Amino acid sequence: MKLSLGSAPALPLAFALASSLALASSSAWSQTAADPCDEQAICQAQRGAQLLAQGRVEEAAVALEKALLLDPHLPGAQLDYAQALAQIGLKGSARAMLADVLKRPDIQPTLKSKLGGARTQEQLSLGKTGQGISGGAATTSPPAASSPTAWQWSTLGQAALGHETNLNSATFTDSLTLMLSNGPVTIGLSDAAKPIAGPAVKTLLAVQGATRAGSGLLSMGELSVSASLSSKSALQSDSLTGIKPERNQIAEATAKFSLPMIAGAASGQWQFSAGGTQFWLSSTSAYSDTGYNVKFNWDQSFQPALKGMLNLDGQSCKLAPSLGQTRQTFPLSSSLDGHYTFARMEVLCKAANYESQAVLGKGQDKALSASRPGGDKQRLDLLLRHERWTSLPWSPFKQVQAGQLGGQLSGQLSAWVRYAKSQDAQIYSELLGDLKTTTHRTDWGMGFWVPLDKSWSAGLNLEATSQRSNNTLFNLKNSGVYAGIRWSEN
Repeated sequence: MKLSLGSAPALPLAFALASSLALASSSAWSQTAADPCDEQAICQAQRGAQLLAQGRVEEAAVALEKALLLDPHLPGAQLDYAQALAQIGLKGSARAMLADVLKRPDIQPTLKSKLGGARTQEQLSLGKTGQGISGGAATTSPPAASSPTAWQWSTLGQAALGHETNLNSATFTDSLTLMLSNGPVTIGLSDAAKPIAGPAVKTLLAVQGATRAGSGLLSMGELSVSASLSSKSALQSDSLTGIKPERNQIAEATAKFSLPMIAGAASGQWQFSAGGTQFWLSSTSAYSDTGYNVKFNWDQSFQPALKGMLNLDGQSCKLAPSLGQTRQTFPLSSSLDGHYTFARMEVLCKAANYESQAVLGKGQDKALSASRPGGDKQRLDLLLRHERWTSLPWSPFKQVQAGQLGGQLSGQLSAWVRYAKSQDAQIYSELLGDLKTTTHRTDWGMGFWVPLDKSWSAGLNLEATSQRSNNTLFNLKNSGVYAGIRWSEN
């Protein structure tokens, strides 16, 4: 395999970027006795194979990468490392490495034939489980024909019909109090400014691709790109006002480069991403942003403290800190433009058939114009998400899979809660007195999606939003229910 690393041990270039993270613990590491296995490629390869067999994939990947840094020509370690990369999500790098192994002249023809088969590719793609958390069956292509720079693509399309109580995102208040020169004056809001309920259709199209990228010290890197377009359209006009809420669309695109790194207890994966968002209200651009993010996914895992109480057997968790900045633009009101700089900490816990995620972030939204209402803003956000493959205790019909009747209805259950707080540094408007706006927003949702075959699934989503503020202009409520169908292809 061509790693272009030479015969001496070498570390990925990203190690230099991690020096500040590792500095605090360097004195403790220096007191640890040297592991005699550290400088032996075969020993590291055997350790990696054992860890992989035990399901400790991230630790196995670290040991196998060490083995290949010491000896890039160990075919067994190459195959194990390819499998480990696939199981931690670097499928493009895994397929490219497998393609390199197939080019070796010392691989037996019978083994080469097996490696080139679709079955091996399916095992690498899904970590020998045959089915991911989404419940979809694998769709594969033989790796032997792919090159180290071949792109691997996945696509998704979704359509849902439902009902919402506030399609126009209107403020949830009947009146507004203004502070005029002769004292406070309360004015009523017109019906046109009130929430409009009704049926709606949501659609989503998404595509994602990944390929191995980089050479030399960056040869283990992976480049991925993703793009999506979503829309929501009201199906009828309001019976009271005759107003039909405007259609909205959101387009998002991201490019990300991932690079594994070996650094003892600080081993992990760097991710450098850049992207943007565009929001249209009807055919008018109402908001856009562009930004970048640097994230580090630690390989070191830990057991959650509430493991026994919450029945989390088999679950391990990892930390992923990140820093980023976003440039926000409001074409309809440029005084609202700002720069948002943030730091986040993510905890991701995984087990055989479910995963949980918690993300806590804080940052400052700095105004680009001195006339922006409220001036600079301090922002805090929290996300809690849980997904699991589960069965309903009862269903009126039997699920059909692979042409056979199943038992209870089973599928992917998702639940999420998002909380966000925004606090202004200055008054919002002189008409509202000396009020400095503080806003609390909570979004929650639940979804249950059932696979119909390897590409199609059907599901139901429940969603709700509650936004409370000391500035009644920002009080908002909305709830919705959507049933839909989804198509995906890998």
